[in-house]
Amino acid sequence: MTTPSRPAGLLRRGALGVGLAAAGTVLLPATPRAQHPSGEPIPVGCSAALTAQFAQNGAWMKQGVSLAAKQINDKGGIKGRPVQVYFEDDQGPNPTAAMNAVVKLATQYKVVAIIGPHFTPGFLPVEPALAQYKVPGLTGATGPVVTQQNNPYVFRVRLDDSTGAVLLVKFVLENLGWKKIGLDYVNTAFGQGGIEAVRNALAAKGVTAVATQTHLDSTKDYTAQLLTFQQAGVDGIIVWTDDAPSGLMVKQMKTLGVKYGLAGSTTFSQPPFLSLAGDAADGIYCVSDFVQANPDPNIVAWKKVYHAVYNEDPELYASAYYDAMNLIAFAAEHAASVTGPGIRDALAKIANRQGVMTTYSAAPNGNMVHAGLIVVVKAGVPTVLQTIKE
Repeated sequence: MTTPSRPAGLLRRGALGVGLAAAGTVLLPATPRAQHPSGEPIPVGCSAALTAQFAQNGAWMKQGVSLAAKQINDKGGIKGRPVQVYFEDDQGPNPTAAMNAVVKLATQYKVVAIIGPHFTPGFLPVEPALAQYKVPGLTGATGPVVTQQNNPYVFRVRLDDSTGAVLLVKFVLENLGWKKIGLDYVNTAFGQGGIEAVRNALAAKGVTAVATQTHLDSTKDYTAQLLTFQQAGVDGIIVWTDDAPSGLMVKQMKTLGVKYGLAGSTTFSQPPFLSLAGDAADGIYCVSDFVQANPDPNIVAWKKVYHAVYNEDPELYASAYYDAMNLIAFAAEHAASVTGPGIRDALAKIANRQGVMTTYSAAPNGNMVHAGLIVVVKAGVPTVLQTIKE
């Protein structure tokens, strides 16, 4: 299904609060603004999980992109031209659906940039297509392999799992004092890449995992894995997985009464995990990009704007892809030509560009995020313990 976005204001460096305040015009009377864009629309694509298991994540992604597009158009568009966003369903970590979505966006709608696919298993197969059609792709897929393909058309708008793993391992060893560590991961490119990064980070500290287990996104019973870790006498386990497995695993840890700790990927700070895990989530640690309780002024301002529009607080998907849409707009404004190659070249030059979630700077491999958060869940609320940088 293809859906054009509702029209939207470009965030300028150093003017985050002003840019966010303008977003209230989605539901409130319009504030004075630039002349409405009247030129030929600039087509931008978004490949998101609009159906299947991860549809809620795709809905948040679509809301963030749509809000950014609305703001951009309300501020006069890009070089006098409105942004037109086309959404295609990639069904989450579905390689075939992701390829179909990206090819359709590139060939039928002739988009100049694509936001998504979000999941590593979906994004990896489409990388050659991005290069073939010369369309830059901005993804939140965190698997290290995503930016290891030497693809100049790939840009990552979240923290690379390689970096996140190093920071998380440092925390559990030095701050939590774990000595005997178990590993568990979802058996996809995302989980495999993340847990390999964890293994490498542990090895650099002279630590070898005492037990390793795996699971699928469809796994419902984690008893065997959890008891294996208990029998191994672990102090804690590091888990790299998706939304549903994370919540079920933590609930079953509480039911079984296991006494070791858990730390893991960003999933363990996300609303689907918190909803599934309930009070069993308390005391879980993770490395993350975004939590709603972050006291950073940019996040506080962003929450007010997003809540006024959607009557809910933003989470990671909405926030990361709101920033992605604005990065595309900023690049298009400064590009020699509003084309895929022109926007790609401008994206590669972005440095210290403030977004709502973080500050973005393009590294040669396409990574644009270089800081993260260590988070613990307290009374059901993910709480920032420290900000960490590469």
